[in-house]
Amino acid sequence: MKKCIVIGGGIAGLTSAVYLSKSGIKTEVIESKNKLGGRAYSIKDRENKTVIDNGQHILMGCYKETLKFISLINASDNFFYQRQLFIPFINSNSEIHYLEATKLFYPLNLFIGLLNHSFLNFSEKISLTTFFIKLAFSKNVDLNKLTVEEWLICEKQNENIRKTFWEIICVGTLNSGTKNASAQIFKDILKKMFLDGNFSSTLIIPQKGLSETYCQPANNYINKMGNKISLNENIIELKIENNSVTKIITDKRIIEDFDFVISAVPLTALTKFYSGDEIKNISLEYSCIISIHIWLKINKLKNKFYGLINSPIHWVFNHDDHITLVISDANYLIKKSNDEIIDMCFAELKKYIKTKREDIIDYKIIKEKSATFIPNVENLNKRQTTKTKINNLFLAGDWTDTGLPATLEGAVISGKKATDLILKTC
Repeated sequence: MKKCIVIGGGIAGLTSAVYLSKSGIKTEVIESKNKLGGRAYSIKDRENKTVIDNGQHILMGCYKETLKFISLINASDNFFYQRQLFIPFINSNSEIHYLEATKLFYPLNLFIGLLNHSFLNFSEKISLTTFFIKLAFSKNVDLNKLTVEEWLICEKQNENIRKTFWEIICVGTLNSGTKNASAQIFKDILKKMFLDGNFSSTLIIPQKGLSETYCQPANNYINKMGNKISLNENIIELKIENNSVTKIITDKRIIEDFDFVISAVPLTALTKFYSGDEIKNISLEYSCIISIHIWLKINKLKNKFYGLINSPIHWVFNHDDHITLVISDANYLIKKSNDEIIDMCFAELKKYIKTKREDIIDYKIIKEKSATFIPNVENLNKRQTTKTKINNLFLAGDWTDTGLPATLEGAVISGKKATDLILKTC
């Protein structure tokens, strides 16, 4: 029986291990931390006895490979599924403006939803609708040299549309603002989201912590298939002879009984134990995501989430016993103290949802400093293919060349691509 070592227990690594297990490949996952999930995990806040995520992750109906993965590990019931697109936006006067697809047939339901979006005036609604109609019929337009903002300006999206609609969509999907992100990858994402059927545009929200949602079911599946996961074990070196990995040296043992290796760790971690020509002198710029978990005396929010218009806080997620504020593209806040960040959040909450400082029981701030690579042209050109120059070494992770930004879907696709290449050699 062939055997594969998967380095890294994040979503990409777990995906590889699950599909390898399904295909009858003996598999072991080696993870350096004491928990699975990589940058998608949950912890229990001791003081408030609440499970919180290190960062809020949502899916969309267009995340086809992720949905297949969670179905395979029997985790589909861990999510809330929208029937059609529904996003409540709040402005600084605490007024709610709904972006809601109607119950009519697709794509008419989306276009009417755009025309009914009350925060835009009539000419802006026409401009936005025209943009999507043009997008539907665009084919081989090369946008690689443009930023999202430059593209939107070319498409006559005025400043108000860019600020109140496009910025929050761009930051939410790419974790990067319109001034930096590549127009090409944004265009590709928009087509998957809005032009691939009604379900693709819907949002899918985890109902449990990320560890319980993804990691535990994947762990259970891998174990059920007779394979194993080793935690708290660091990879020190990959020994390469005759252009193949022959030994894996960890801080606990030397592993020689394997046929394939998948590295499913971030680039910064990979360079610590592998120095192949394809990754030499390559570094990616990263973007921070800050999550602020807030416990309220009384939670008056009715919907599961809200987008905030023209606010440094992009999203508010409602967990009933607490709320989570999400600030994407947050490098400008990395050096700010927690006191400075929470003061800013208090001011925004007062304007947007009429929450006062005295309404807040407790809070916890989590900074994921290298949450995603910035999807600008320079970084996108540095992404590596799944197959390395080493015969039996494969790469996975959302930073590899998946054609998507650094999302859960990108991580899942990368893990499955590595598995598919291995299976072709068996």
